[in-house]
Amino acid sequence: MEHQFFIRQQNLKLYRSRVAASEAAAAKADARHEKLLKLLLAEEVANEPPPRKN
Repeated sequence: MEHQFFIRQQNLKLYRSRVAASEAAAAKADARHEKLLKLLLAEEVANEPPPRKN
């Protein structure tokens, strides 16, 4: 019985570790995506023609 408890405890630790790693990877991907979007937006703004004066 204690052996099953130990195995379940270890499985829970592994699961939590995988969840944490997955969340960290998602946060890193989000940060990279946000950085890329900002760069693209800055490039788009830089390439806009100046507004016309009437």
